Amino acid sequence: MLSFYLHLITSVFAKILNNKSFYMLIDGKNLFSMKYLLLFALSVSISLPSYSQNPSSLRETGEMLVQFKPTLEAVNALQFANDFVEADISFDRQLSERMNIWLLTFDESRASANQLLEKVRSHPMVSLAQFNHLVTEREVIPNDPSFDLLWAMQNTGQMNGTPSADIKATFAWDITTSGTTVLGDTIVVAMVDGGIDLNHNDLKLWKNRLEIPGNGIDDDLNGYIDDYNGWNAYGNNGNVQSSDHGTHVAGTATAIGNNENGVTGVAFNTYLMPISGSGSNEALVVASYDYIFTMRRIYNETNGSAGAFVVATNSSFGIDMGNPVNYPLWGAIYDSLGSVGILNVASTANRNWNIDEVGDIPTGMTNNSVVAITNSTNTDALNSQAGYGLVSIDLAAPGTNIYSSRPGNTYGYKTGTSMSSPHVTGSIALMYAAADSVTIEEYRSNPELVSLKFKQYLIASVDTLPAFVGRTVSGGRLNLFNTLLMVQNPPSISVEPDSVSVLLGPGNIANIALEIASTGSGYNPFSVLIPDTISWVSSEFPNDTLSGSLPKQINLSFAAGDLDAGNYTTEITIRDYFLNEITIPVSLDIELGVDSKILSGIDAGFRVFPNPFTSGFKIFLSLPESNGAAFQLFRSNGAKVYETSNQAFSAGSYTFNVNETLAPGVYFLRLTTNNFVRTLKLIAQ
Repeated sequence: MLSFYLHLITSVFAKILNNKSFYMLIDGKNLFSMKYLLLFALSVSISLPSYSQNPSSLRETGEMLVQFKPTLEAVNALQFANDFVEADISFDRQLSERMNIWLLTFDESRASANQLLEKVRSHPMVSLAQFNHLVTEREVIPNDPSFDLLWAMQNTGQMNGTPSADIKATFAWDITTSGTTVLGDTIVVAMVDGGIDLNHNDLKLWKNRLEIPGNGIDDDLNGYIDDYNGWNAYGNNGNVQSSDHGTHVAGTATAIGNNENGVTGVAFNTYLMPISGSGSNEALVVASYDYIFTMRRIYNETNGSAGAFVVATNSSFGIDMGNPVNYPLWGAIYDSLGSVGILNVASTANRNWNIDEVGDIPTGMTNNSVVAITNSTNTDALNSQAGYGLVSIDLAAPGTNIYSSRPGNTYGYKTGTSMSSPHVTGSIALMYAAADSVTIEEYRSNPELVSLKFKQYLIASVDTLPAFVGRTVSGGRLNLFNTLLMVQNPPSISVEPDSVSVLLGPGNIANIALEIASTGSGYNPFSVLIPDTISWVSSEFPNDTLSGSLPKQINLSFAAGDLDAGNYTTEITIRDYFLNEITIPVSLDIELGVDSKILSGIDAGFRVFPNPFTSGFKIFLSLPESNGAAFQLFRSNGAKVYETSNQAFSAGSYTFNVNETLAPGVYFLRLTTNNFVRTLKLIAQ
């Protein structure tokens, strides 16, 4: 019976704690029910655990956040402060002008904080009030004993490093540490190296479960005999050999985390497929990658019942100063791997070379599935013995004094671009673990496209740093946390209008504007693609860049020229950096006796005057038919400073006064109607 009451009371408290009415109890607005709840608990002599520190009690001393009702003015603010003179309340600063939220300070030595908060909440000028609580960043810190040596995962300044010069792994692990996709695929990364210590107890190694080891039979009919542990391309057999280099690289990518042992890999719940075959000649390279390609292709073809869900390969070998033109077969291998959804992470040369100039295989290759990596230090500098290249090298990752696993269940430090690439390989594995079901379904149907999108996410989400700007494609160092956030909130584009029809007379011309907007990315180059065979429509700027949420307007020009009367159609494609595409149907009707008429698209009756302006401006809007309209004003950095709600208007012309006091600079006024969007550039002086 006692256990029953314990369960009942615990359930009641749990429900209360998960209901905002609990806070009403604390605030003294329902003390009667609180009293009887406590008496009920005491009547069965149950003592609930007490906590010395409730997270909600962690706050800034002498500070509260107050949302005032819209009537607050300077004189009212003075009156409000006078009403609480005993607590020495003062207005520190306004946090939100639109929501009318202020940071207030008070003297806790002169008044009870809780009692003061109650009085503030009941004041007629106040809408809401609360303490200014402390917010903590969420991290996952593994319990592996050598984790504090892994500056690349969390740089606290160890080894004379720069704090935060790391890949933000501990924050990324708060998003996911899973080794499977949301749809249940077991994620695998393949390590093409000299070999791996298969007996190291800190490595999470893949096994071919459909193969019986050592029986001399190709049990799973994949063309390889006894490939239970992976493949040895040196000996053309399943006897994967051990290698100090390969074991070290493997630990950085996938060493088991939170096992109270050794180190932590980037993707510490992901399986690693060992491939011995990183040296001597290209024939060995072909044999190594063919095994990986075969296993992933089988996985795709059998819907996961055989093969392996390999999402990335890692390599630390190549040909110094190699010209990709002379290595077409190597490039064909990477294209084949990319076609089944595999990204191939490659470390560049350990030489202070500009790879764009001297060449390199494979990091000088232009194959889409290759991700070329250079070496960053714990001070976010480029290692002095690492290659670089604005065109060739995609990004940097930590590779200097990296502590990881070594054969015989030992650990140690190594330096080189070889230590950089597994940080990226492990990151790719976590990208698939973080992706939603829509993304994974798309990956199943079009693995090459989604894998290339993920490559773009890696590049776009780096920490931009001076050492890598102008020396890498991305201009920065891997930031795994940013990458996973981008995976969970994929960049996208939108275009208004979604179709265009124009009516022209012979020899006439017309212009129409398209507005393109982006979400999920601060920087998004895009292209306007018109078929080469079409001459009657052209784009003013076929290539441009979106910045933040600020929309961009591009003009299309239609020219009837000497075309005969009739209907002409085509499609215009908008493609952004992240491989998103939008196709817009476009038609041109040429008729005799017609000057020009836009049948659908953005109406031209929208302008601002004066422009430039000093103290406010007027908006002129002409609507050919009834419509809803709303305005938004953005700074050049994308910050919104003014907006109106959507209102219904009849057909006709309208003038609106905007009396906002704005700092000098460039602004963009966006008009949104029920069927089109348009943006104008304004200059405040």
